[in-house]
Amino acid sequence: MELSLKEIYKDYFKIGAAVNIESVDTCKDLILKHFNSITCENAMKFDATEPEEGKFTFDDADKIYGFARANNIPVRGHNFVWHQANPEWLFQNADRETLLRRLENHVKALAERYPDIYCWDCINEGILDDKDGYLRKTQWLEIVGEDYFNEAFKIAAKYVGGALFYNDYNEFDPIKREKIIRKVNEIRDSGARIDGIGLQCHLNLNHSVDFDEIKRGIEEYAKLDYKLQITEHDVSNYARGDSEMHDGITFEQYKRQTKIFKEFFKILREYKNEIETVTFWGTADDTCWLNYFPVRGRKNGGLLFDENHEPKEGFYAICDF
Repeated sequence: MELSLKEIYKDYFKIGAAVNIESVDTCKDLILKHFNSITCENAMKFDATEPEEGKFTFDDADKIYGFARANNIPVRGHNFVWHQANPEWLFQNADRETLLRRLENHVKALAERYPDIYCWDCINEGILDDKDGYLRKTQWLEIVGEDYFNEAFKIAAKYVGGALFYNDYNEFDPIKREKIIRKVNEIRDSGARIDGIGLQCHLNLNHSVDFDEIKRGIEEYAKLDYKLQITEHDVSNYARGDSEMHDGITFEQYKRQTKIFKEFFKILREYKNEIETVTFWGTADDTCWLNYFPVRGRKNGGLLFDENHEPKEGFYAICDF
């Protein structure tokens, strides 16, 4: 019998993939075979769904959502508030009251159109990485104030029946982890409904991948009584900060990537009672975002399936336990 990720992990957690309007067609067979959760990679973001105030463009999101519904695949919503992917009009001539009203109109429209989404990333990446700061300097912060986190979750709770998540990266760095914990508790203490923490888990071949710190981080988050989901997982074949154009990926890089996938999933299985879903940020290497970031056109190969949609060593490594 051919291996299926969702079947192998059915007693552990959902296995998800971020898809776009291209991959939902080209990777259809992979999605149906291996995944039981779908995230719209970009199609539900603010600029994609409301390019003009009050004028919504749902075609791309509808295509992905319709595919998921037709095949009984649960959908994660991504996202309501982010410092990127915003239409130009959103912050124009906006004071606090105006911006919150615009956000509420937007959230209401998406929640009504996609009522059975099982969770939403309410706020994405609102916390700084560096040790000296706390909140990312964004127009949300500048116009609304530090309580925009609380207000966004309160607005979302009016319309969203599914779970509401705070989502961020570098979430296992001890300094940033403490900031994330501080912020999600501040949101909850404000009386807003916050149900979970999204741990992006963009890993790479950097020697500093610390599996003990990952374990420690999962344990610290789990103590807080929030739902935990791995929301954007991949393993870049280049070290963090490498912005060079390389000729190709070496055999040694693939071996190191395989080892990271294997060890990471071993840890996730240990915490199956704490983790609900593990979502890969993409389906196969041909449509992976890492081919465009941080170097456009540089092949990365950060996922489990190659450009021909064939399973790689990393796939077999996480299935062998």
